[in-house]
Amino acid sequence: MPHGQPDHVDIQRTVESSAGPQDQDSSVYQEQKVSWLELFFDLIFVVAFDQLAKRLGQAPDASSLLHFGLLFVAVWWAWAGNATFAARYGNETRTYRWGTLAQLVSLGMISLTIRGDLMDTGSAFALAYGVNRMIQAALYLTVSRRSPNAAAFAGRMALSFGTAAALWLLSSAWPGGSAVQIGLWCAALALDVLTPVFIRNHSRHALPHEGHLPERVGLLQIIALGAIVTEIVGGSRQQALDANNLIPALAAIITAVALWRMYFDQARALPLLGARVERRVGRMLAWLYGHMPFTLAVVLLGVGLGHGLSSAGSSKAAGEQRLVAVSLALALLTLAFLRWNSLRVTRRFFPDRSLPALLVGAGLAVGLLFIDLDTLRVHLAVAALTTLLALIIATDPVTRRLGRLEEAVLERLGEGDHPDSVEDALDGPPPAHSAETSG
Repeated sequence: MPHGQPDHVDIQRTVESSAGPQDQDSSVYQEQKVSWLELFFDLIFVVAFDQLAKRLGQAPDASSLLHFGLLFVAVWWAWAGNATFAARYGNETRTYRWGTLAQLVSLGMISLTIRGDLMDTGSAFALAYGVNRMIQAALYLTVSRRSPNAAAFAGRMALSFGTAAALWLLSSAWPGGSAVQIGLWCAALALDVLTPVFIRNHSRHALPHEGHLPERVGLLQIIALGAIVTEIVGGSRQQALDANNLIPALAAIITAVALWRMYFDQARALPLLGARVERRVGRMLAWLYGHMPFTLAVVLLGVGLGHGLSSAGSSKAAGEQRLVAVSLALALLTLAFLRWNSLRVTRRFFPDRSLPALLVGAGLAVGLLFIDLDTLRVHLAVAALTTLLALIIATDPVTRRLGRLEEAVLERLGEGDHPDSVEDALDGPPPAHSAETSG
């Protein structure tokens, strides 16, 4: 196992060379594995999500929610920067490995500073995050200098990350949590988020790999869903282990399992396959960006469920019910968006029952805002709703059809056959290759 690769995670990626970016037209489909370094990097976010959850749990008011959302977007984007770079240029280069190790140190400092009051830790957080952006800028700058094909995209990304790093570092000069500091943070994050959208026409030689990136994204969702269990255990510690505590705790765990099933039953690579086959980069970016509110919703849901257990029977329970309702509705709406985006890639809107079910489920979740339930009934209602939706999605013929389509496109790419569009794989097996193609 070279470079400490895990031997149980098999995915494939397209490479032109180990040191250069991918050429999506002439490359050979080869095997790649998620590295131990990437897994270690992703596991750092267990700490980051836990710190964010504790921060929100201390004072879940409007101001805390806004600060939580801002810090969450920053943390998520720190992860996305690393994951998309590896998916674009590979995880085997010395540049990536050393850059990721440096980012791990910066993320450790970020995790240390996100829980405290911004008046005390805002400047330290800004410095740590600015360093993280500088490392990301250096990675893209290195790629742009080594490969002429990558210069157009990687050079612009390096400039964007470098500018964002300057804004973060500059913001550390202002008092922690001040309006100027928060404004500079928002400007820097907006630059990070919008740059890939504005320069997407330059990303032909830097499309994220359709096997690698979904694996990294899926790992992050597992970490977020695991945070729900952490919050449930933490909330239950403050109550007696009787039926009034164990039953809602069990219902909350069932909710986490149902959300896992709803997410992983989706054909998650279709938007990336569409970008590779048809150069539809916008739908790929919609897929990636759509995961940010989903991860946010899952973390918020964990806080709501966990604190609902700890505050059962008190006046705080109503506030936790509202948090559960809003976060669950956001999670279901995001899943509906991801489903719709995958259907768009196929150019055929099948008689899908999962999409309307998710939308109805989001409406029912919002309905929890208008009824007064105790913790037990809230948790049972949420578990029943998510379990029902998971069963609908799992048994939907369209779910299986999208999965077969994804497998068919990947199979054709693996055999060296580059289809003209994703929908070409809808009707039957791939065509037989000619001698010229197979040679």
